[in-house]
Parts: sequence; C-alpha cells; structure tokens
Amino acid sequence: MNAQAQHLVKSDVERALSTALPRLESLAGKHIFLSGATGCLGLWLLEYVKVLNEDHGFSLQVSALQRNEHDLLTRAPHLAQFEGLSLLSGDVRYLDGIPADVTHVIHAAALSDRRLLASRPVEVAEVNALGTHRILQAVRLLEDVHNVVLLSSGLVYGTQPLDCERITEQFTGELPSNTVNAVYAESKRFAEAIAVGFASESKIPLSIVRPFAVIGPYQRLDLPWAVTDFIRDSFHGGPIKIMGDGTTVRSIMYAGDFASWVLCACAAKLRGETFNVGSPEAIDLLTLAEKITSHFSPQPDIQLNAGHLGHHPSRLVPEVSHAQNTLGVGFSLNLDQAITQTLTWNRYIRSS
Repeated sequence: MNAQAQHLVKSDVERALSTALPRLESLAGKHIFLSGATGCLGLWLLEYVKVLNEDHGFSLQVSALQRNEHDLLTRAPHLAQFEGLSLLSGDVRYLDGIPADVTHVIHAAALSDRRLLASRPVEVAEVNALGTHRILQAVRLLEDVHNVVLLSSGLVYGTQPLDCERITEQFTGELPSNTVNAVYAESKRFAEAIAVGFASESKIPLSIVRPFAVIGPYQRLDLPWAVTDFIRDSFHGGPIKIMGDGTTVRSIMYAGDFASWVLCACAAKLRGETFNVGSPEAIDLLTLAEKITSHFSPQPDIQLNAGHLGHHPSRLVPEVSHAQNTLGVGFSLNLDQAITQTLTWNRYIRSS
C-alpha cells in the first residue's frame, strides 16, 4: 500500500478519534483478542489501535487472528508490525485458545461472501456459528474478561416492510429458513443465540453489534454487494448493472465510522446490549449508482434490469439512536464524503 493510501486512512482515524478518544480511555493498557483481523473491519480496528498506541500512549495489546499467516502482509504490510501487536493464524473453527491475559474480545471472523452459499454453504454456517461457539468456549476460561463484542448482521432481522422507515433492535421480520440463501442470516442468528446462552451460563459480559452495509478503504471490490459492484464496474468503465428497477433501498456507513463504533462498544462497560451499527440515511440503488459513477469521466452507463427473474424491491435501513445515545457515537463522514474517500483510496491503490 502506498504512502498516500496510508495517510488517507490515518487521517480518517484521527478525525474520528477527535471526538471518540474519551470513550476509549478504558482500553488503555488492556489486551484485545480480535478475530477476523484481515477483513475490512479488522484492518480498520488495527489502524485505530496503531494510532492509539503510537500517538496517544494507550499501550494496547492486540492478539489478531487471521485465517492465513500471510494475509496481513499481503493486504496491509504497514500493519503487520507495530508495538503491541501479536499475529495468530488459523481457522476460528479450530481455535485452540485465547491468551490468558486477554481482557476484551472482538469476534469479527465470518464468511459473508454470498457466492459461497452456492458452493460452500456448510462452511459458511460452520465458520459463522460454530466459530462463535469455539471463541466463547475459550473466553469462558479467561479470568478477567471485561467485554466480548460479537459481530452479527443486520440480515438477522429478515424482511423489512417497505413502509417501515428504519429497523430498531427489537424488530423481527419474516426470515424463511429452508433455503440455502438463508444460511448466512440463520448462522448469524444462531451465533447470537449461542452467545447469549454462554453469557447466561458463564456470566460472560456480552455486547452484540448488528452491522449494515458499509463503504470504505479495505473493502474488497470482488465481493458481490451492490456498492462494491458499482465501484468495481465504474473503474472498469461500466456498464453498471442493477438487478431490478433501482428502487431497492439500503443505507451505507463509512467503514472508518463502523470500526470506531465497534471499538466504542468494546470499551463500554455494558452487559447484554445489542446495537445496530450503520447509517440511518436511506438511499435507493439507482441514486447510489449515480453518486458513484458521477466521479468518473466518461461517466459509466447504468443499466436497469427491472424484469430480472426473482428480483423484488427490498429495504434495509437501521434505526441507530440506541447506539448513538448509549455509546455517544456519531458520524465523521456523510455518504457523499464517504464515496469520495473510498474512490480516492482505491485510486491510490490502483496507482501503486
């Protein structure tokens, strides 16, 4: 990664910390175990810890679990070595244990690529659900754990009615479980259930966060999500293909803010809380595509496929006032700014 891309991310971290720093002070001198360290969230969390240690004297330790021993060196070599970081490698399903002095756990390891639902659905279920079980078995042996943050998903809510503006943490929608497409959401639902069971039996301090769609540096453009499709295809000159009439509604949060909220949830001295993590700002896919393509010249064409077989407009937008009021978190970038930062970072990466 070139110096410009690194500087952009660090500047975003510093911007978020200008308001979030007081809420993170309880983490100073602590030891975090982080699974999923080389996913988008994991890399952003490592960026935050690096800045907290080097610029704010936090002396945080992080034991970062990556699936492959070379992942971090490949994706972000500047993060592979900093004071307080210990790299661990392995599949979360076969985790042997967690360092005995760990005080905080952020479990972010998951398989979220929906293409795997066609090729390896059982592995998706195992990593998301049984991997959580393995983590919590290890946590139960710790002597001084302050908080465990489980990364779930906004998809656990099922179908949001089109006339429902935002989903609260208490919402329960229709969620068919007898199709292979349900594997991801159901595995996340079971991960939540087993975590709550561990918290009840073993008095583990647990917080659950349910993330919605994000955009930002470190997001892999080969993932088959609308926002990544639009960005990737724009760099290739288009066309931008939308499966449907463009009226499907989502919300998009900047990845740097996503990581900041998760870190604040980790630092908070709370038990049994569940938080939506995302943007409450709704946007339809056609407008999102237009915002992204407007940054390119010539502007790529957008193609709607309103008659796409099996496509029905949907809506997935969270209510996030519980997280904002309880954790004191906010947004450092709006959607337009987030798109600009993301495209700038990707241009830096492509030029290196």
